[in-house]
Parts: sequence; structure tokens; C-alpha cells
Amino acid sequence: MASIKTVGIIGGGVAGLAAGGLLARMGIKVKLFEANEKIGGCCATTNIGGYTFNDGALYLALPTMLDHVFAKVGLDRTAVLPLRKITAPQTTVLPNGDKITFGDGLRVTVEKSSGTVNETVLKRELDDMMKRWAPALRLLTEDILVNPLSYSRILTKGWRHLHKFGGTVADELRRLFSDDSVRAAMSGVLLYTGLPPEKQPAISVLGLVTLFNDGFHLPEGGMGKVPEALSSAMLARGGEIHLNTRVDKIVVKDGRVRGLEIRGQGLVEVDAVISTVSGMLTFGSLLDNADSPRKLKRMAQEAQLSHIAFSVQLGLRNKIDAPSHSHCFLPPMEQEGDVFTPCDDGVRWLVYDAPTVTLPELAPAGGSVIEMYPPVHRDFPIDDWSEEKKEAVLEKAVAALSRVHKLDIAVKRIVSPQDFRNNLNLYRGAVYGLSPQVAPWHHFPHRTPIGGLYQTGQTTYPGYSVGRAATSGILTAELLMAA
Repeated sequence: MASIKTVGIIGGGVAGLAAGGLLARMGIKVKLFEANEKIGGCCATTNIGGYTFNDGALYLALPTMLDHVFAKVGLDRTAVLPLRKITAPQTTVLPNGDKITFGDGLRVTVEKSSGTVNETVLKRELDDMMKRWAPALRLLTEDILVNPLSYSRILTKGWRHLHKFGGTVADELRRLFSDDSVRAAMSGVLLYTGLPPEKQPAISVLGLVTLFNDGFHLPEGGMGKVPEALSSAMLARGGEIHLNTRVDKIVVKDGRVRGLEIRGQGLVEVDAVISTVSGMLTFGSLLDNADSPRKLKRMAQEAQLSHIAFSVQLGLRNKIDAPSHSHCFLPPMEQEGDVFTPCDDGVRWLVYDAPTVTLPELAPAGGSVIEMYPPVHRDFPIDDWSEEKKEAVLEKAVAALSRVHKLDIAVKRIVSPQDFRNNLNLYRGAVYGLSPQVAPWHHFPHRTPIGGLYQTGQTTYPGYSVGRAATSGILTAELLMAA
């Protein structure tokens, strides 16, 4: 540590801000370089005409992990970032007319088009799910995920749970729930992974358990309040944030980081570098070919990527009749792969969020915000997303939404995979970087073979989601300080 006085951080998302906040707190000079005009990355928000839209992340899960991050940078999360719980998380409608509503806690309401659900059985099944999976969630969030990846730790502390992780989400939900419609609604919560339940590893059920255990939350004022709070901790201790500043190259000499090549500025000398962009970008383009470690370069080339996304966001003058944050019109669980079928002939399976159900202040008085991710061709060339192509998808999405709600549209916002790549530096537009199917031990390591170069963020352990990406930043900073 005596030789590390200045650290350069590439990227101003939650991972970079968390790492920078902890390093600055420990007396290290931090220079953070963000290519965008604002901090936050996928956790930022954009205000258009009085409507606040998410740039990526839609809500917060695992609030205790975020509390851990904030404590590490010297902040009281409850004081600087008040959260509002989404007490009406989801309503799902099935083709047979069944409607399933998830309320606060373990409150699940099933309205059958024909007959009734056995509420005693459903309650027992919910309780059994929590008894089976809540201890594993607690172990992960309080121990495994807030420490560096360790096989011995996982085996020593988690061996009782390892047998649960075989199979798929579909297998697990069939085992847990007897009602087909309930299973479809449960699996619908997990479609954010971009994978149908038949392809999701069973451990993904923890996302569902998180909903019932801790709930999902929105920061008051929107998701952008998370990076805003984290940046305040870094700036208060002398850290620097340079916006509209793109790093073109990580400069290495004799096997050690020497600085960063900044576009339009030249070389900025630093003693160490933390890269928060994806490992695919760090080891595929930010390092000279001769400097990039062979193993990590191969990982970058062969990485199994997550799905791409196309976002349609509407600011409405009217308040829509939306009882829940998320609304899903889904097929049975076994056909939910159809939800990802491109919408060439229109959107058949409608899935969208209305964050103004929980935070009305995200829109002008009496208005609403709708956010939707209509399916698109995953192999469509990313550079071919013309304005005409984007408008065609928007038209189909609006037509589908108009079947359900009256839409008095004041503002439209479209974000294509190309936009996610160009504006948020998401590699090939992949939303999470690596696929959720990729095991943690195949993520990019925090410490690289190059002296003074560290990797953090979504493509490192435990970088999936806001709280976990921020935790990855903390773990990387701690590793750097211990070097």
C-alpha cells in the first residue's frame, strides 16, 4: 500500500463509486473517469419533460447488501437513501383468465376464472418454499456474497444447501407448487434474467425468495439516487469524478500498470487501476494485445453473454389503472420461452412496469410512467438499429399497451441494444454482460495478473444486480488495499 497513492477508476457506475468511496475513506487519491455525461451507469435515471425514467436497473433487491456497502464508505444508508417498499409487486394474468397478485410479504391472491384455489395448500407451499430457501439466501447475503469468492467457504458453510442447486427453476417450481397458474406467476418474476424457467439454474429461485423475504424497493426520487449518494462519500474525501472523459487505453509497462490514456488529454499517471467496464472490454480492447493476459483474453472472447434489451418508456399525462408495479400477461410456465419471441407481428405476451404505482412523484401530478422491454431478435446486427427500426418496435409496443390502458402519451423514450452499447458501454448490448447461467468461478477475477490492475462490476463476483455490483466494488477496493 505504501507504493499506491493514486488509483484510477474506469467507469462511474455503482461498482466504481463504491470502490472509490472506500479507497478515498482510507486516504488514497481517487480519480474516477466516466465516459458519459453523468454518473450511475445502469443505475442512473433520465428526466424528460418532468418524467423520470430508469437507464437500466428497475428496482433494488437485497437492501441489506446495500446497507453493507454504504457502511463501508461511511454512510448511513437509511439516512441518505430512504427506500420505499414496492408493496404491490406483481399482477399476472394467464390465458385461461386466472389472475395472480403478489402483495406485501407472503400475501398471494389467486382469482380463478373457474373454481377456486385451495388457500390452505398454497399457504403451506409458500411456507415450505421459504423454509427450504430462506436460510440459503441469508447465508449468501450475510456471508458468502460479502466476502471474496472462496470454494472452501462455500463448502464449509453452505454444504447443507448445495443439493438444492441442481436442476432448473422449472424443476424447483414444479416441486414446490401444485397450481399451474401459481407456477406461471412465480416463474414470471424471474424472466428479467432473459431466460425461460427451463433454462434458469435452480439457484435463480433465490430471486423469488428475495421478493417474499425482503421485498423489492425503489429509492425515493428514483434509482439515480443510489449513485448520487455513493458519489457524495467519495467527493467528500477528496475523490475526483471526471465526466465526459473516455479512457482509451490502460497503459502497462514491464507487467505493471503505469497510467490511463485519456481521449483528448493523453496519459494520466496512476499507481493502480480499477476497471468497472465489463471484463470483455477490459481484456479485449482497453489493453494492448501483447499486455492482455492470455487466459483472460480468451475468457473475453468466449464469454457467454446475457440477453440484449430494447426499452420502451412512456410518460403519460393520465394515471393508468395499474394495481401493481409489474404487470404480466403470460402463458403457462412451460411456454414462457415464448415471451422472448421477437414481436415482428406485435407483442403477444405483455410484460411492463409502472414505477409510479410506488413513486407517483416520478411523473407530473396525475401522470404515469410505463417501462417495457419488448422482445427483439437477439441476432439482429447491433449496428443496424436505425431510427425507423426502433420506431417500428415502439409502434407495436404501444399498440399492445393500448389494449390494456388508455394512453395519453406526453413523452416517449426508446433505447435500443445499440444505445445500451454506445451510451452505457454494455458489451454488444448485453444487459448483464455475462449470462446468469455462468457460474461464479467463471466470472472475471478482481485481481489480474498485471500488477496494479483490478477488475470489478457486473462481470465479476458477485456483480449481478445493483447491490451485488456495489459489493464487488467494495471487495475489489479491499483487495487492492491489502496488496
